[in-house]
Amino acid sequence: MTITLIDLKTAVRSDGDVRATLAGELDFHTARQVEPRLTALAAYGHRNLVLDLSGISFCDSAGIDLFLRVHQRCYSTGTRFRLYGVPPLMAKSMRVLGADRELRLVVA
Repeated sequence: MTITLIDLKTAVRSDGDVRATLAGELDFHTARQVEPRLTALAAYGHRNLVLDLSGISFCDSAGIDLFLRVHQRCYSTGTRFRLYGVPPLMAKSMRVLGADRELRLVVA
């Protein structure tokens, strides 16, 4: 049995913005692990939530769906949500799925 690991670190800046960093593989199982923490950050009412994905080595559709749910939560609380350091292959998958129409991406 293989265990997939994901790491989520957050930092709240003095201006109230939040930067979170994800590293590892983002799939069905790990997306469920980090969703509660990301949802809590989105619901808190920060001005900006930036999610750095430069440490992601794999992301499937469950990860992209997670980003869309977090985006919707942020939108409902008035928080601006951005994905930073998006690996090119992940950005391509988001474009194919149409997720880039809602998500703000900064490609690595």
